[in-house]
Amino acid sequence: MTDAGRKDETMNSKDSISTVPELLAHALAMETEAAERYGELADQMEMHRKTAVAAIFRRLEKAEQKHLDELTTMCSGMSLPHYAPWDFKWTGAESPEAIATGRVSYQLTVREAILLAFEHERKAFEFYAGVAATATDTEVKTLARQFAEEEQEHIGWLEAWLAQCGPGDALAIDDPDPPLSQE
Repeated sequence: MTDAGRKDETMNSKDSISTVPELLAHALAMETEAAERYGELADQMEMHRKTAVAAIFRRLEKAEQKHLDELTTMCSGMSLPHYAPWDFKWTGAESPEAIATGRVSYQLTVREAILLAFEHERKAFEFYAGVAATATDTEVKTLARQFAEEEQEHIGWLEAWLAQCGPGDALAIDDPDPPLSQE
């Protein structure tokens, strides 16, 4: 992580979120990226006729879009800070909830899709829980806890889906002639 464009894996006190507008700006960015990315991944999986995997990503896209709609309503009339992509107070180049497209293959199995989504929903939960744990403002703590609970709900869905996976849901198909691009 020595790249100038990358951040340390730890968040120090000057990096903490201390106001509701700061938290909402981060939440809007996170939910926007998550909804867009889940939609992109669902589209890719549909293109490759991976309907079961696409359905997982599509359901998560709709859940993230619902959060985004609620946040947009909550923020109406409120002045939010603007952040450059590298100034958000999370670790990494993208929001915790956005799955890196390079981690997804057109051969993704149902089990792999669930585990990948689980990892990122967990990161989103941990982000919000961390904000709640470090915030000094009561309203920020309360709102961050609410957002963490919403992410926990998604984690619950993914755990239930994983429990329903059968042995065939973990089998990748060997493709002797893979595509050059998924776009």
